[in-house]
Parts: sequence; C-alpha cells; structure tokens
Amino acid sequence: MRKVLFGIVIGFLIISPSAIVRAETLLYDDFSGIMVSSSKWHIPTWVSPSDGTVVGLTQFRFTQNASLPAANNGNAIIVVETYNPTAFSFYGTDLRSNQSFALGTGIHVTVRAKMNTTTPGIVGGIFLYALKPGSTTYHDEIDFELLTNLPNGAQTNIYCNEKLGTGNVQFAPYPSGSITDYHTYEIKWQPNQVSWFIDGNLVRTYTSCVPTGPMNFHLNIWVPDPGWPAAHDPNLKAATSASSNQIFSMSVDSVHIQTIK
Repeated sequence: MRKVLFGIVIGFLIISPSAIVRAETLLYDDFSGIMVSSSKWHIPTWVSPSDGTVVGLTQFRFTQNASLPAANNGNAIIVVETYNPTAFSFYGTDLRSNQSFALGTGIHVTVRAKMNTTTPGIVGGIFLYALKPGSTTYHDEIDFELLTNLPNGAQTNIYCNEKLGTGNVQFAPYPSGSITDYHTYEIKWQPNQVSWFIDGNLVRTYTSCVPTGPMNFHLNIWVPDPGWPAAHDPNLKAATSASSNQIFSMSVDSVHIQTIK
C-alpha cells in the first residue's frame, strides 16, 4: 500500500502543472478599441526613399503625417488609397510591432484576417521582417502574401539573409473560400524549419535555410509595380486628385505571437 501511495505522489509531482513548461505570449491584440494601440504598434518614420517607405507603386504612410489605423468591430483596418497627398503614387500602410521577436526555441504567429477587395493589383502582407545589421538589401523575412490577382489562395515566401527580390515563393490554395473570407494564418518559425498553416492545415515546410536574427511583425497593404507581374495589374491607376480617391483594405481580427517550447 505504501508503495502504491508513493508512486501516486511521484506521478503527481512529475505531471504537476507547475512543472509544465508553457508557451509565453509575446504579443496579443484583438483590436477591441477604436484605433490600433500605440503601446503595441507603430508606423515607421520616413528617412529616405531607399528605406522601404516606397515599395512598388506605393508610398507607405510615415509617422510625421499619419496616425495609426482605425479599428472597427474588433478589426484593425489596414488601408491603401489610390490618392497620395504627398506624391503621385498609391498611399499604403505598413503597421509594425513595437517589439522584435528573437527565435529562441521558436516563435508561433497566428493571425485571423481577410482582404476586403478582389480588385486586381493589390497585395496584403502578414509577415516577419528585418534588415540585416548594416545592410539596406540583405534581410530575413517570413511571409503570407494575399494577392488579389490570385484570390483562391495565399502566397508563402521566405528570405534567409538574402537580397530583396523574388525570394522563395510557394502558393497555397484554400480548401474553401477566398481571400475575402476570414482565414487563420499561422507561421511556426523554429531553429530547424519554418512551417506555414492555413485554417489549421499545414501548407508548407521549409528547411533549406532558416532566419536566425530577431524580426518585427508587419501587417501591410500596397500596390506592386510591373516588376512583380503575378501581382501587378496595369488597370489599377493612382488617382490625381482627392475627389477620385479609392480606398482598399485588409481587416485583421487578431494577432497572437507566442513562444514555442
């Protein structure tokens, strides 16, 4: 009898919840206010035309002139406009996390989002990104890209200390629905591999090269130029006046970033 009780006590100690190593939440936002929180997010400050503020046919908003995105019905509304009040281009949004995320034992990103348009020529981005120290070209990046030209799936991409450019692309079709439906997008960034999931289904695993440096998390929307033919559409034109402005958006319902133990 004593042996049985001793075994039960030892077993309890082994599986006691206090002894279980749990994932740590690093960032969680369900966008419940009327505006995206500055305690968690920022819009980058413009420094020069080569700092990533201008991408494709799009100039991203920058801190001096732009407030953080609005939140509506529990969604961050990430917008691109056809009229840019500061230059002749599209006027996009690049929302970045205040904190960066180091790989450690692994990082798990979960985002629920949808595009609110299928107008060809627009890209919504859900991704981790960082330039390598001292470089304006070499960078790490792990993406989901929602292309209105390809509304029946999401494009995955990864760069591992690589130059800006095409990257390592793979398209993942949705089992059902399109980019205008809510889907759950997950990235599991681990020391030996990166995995992408859509609605709980594994759609890609990449092991050739894994980014190792810390990265910020981004939500953006923009209009690419003809250099990305799969995403560009020549019929989508920048507006010349505020009165002819069109607004396109991506709704982000939640972001959850946690460690993988």
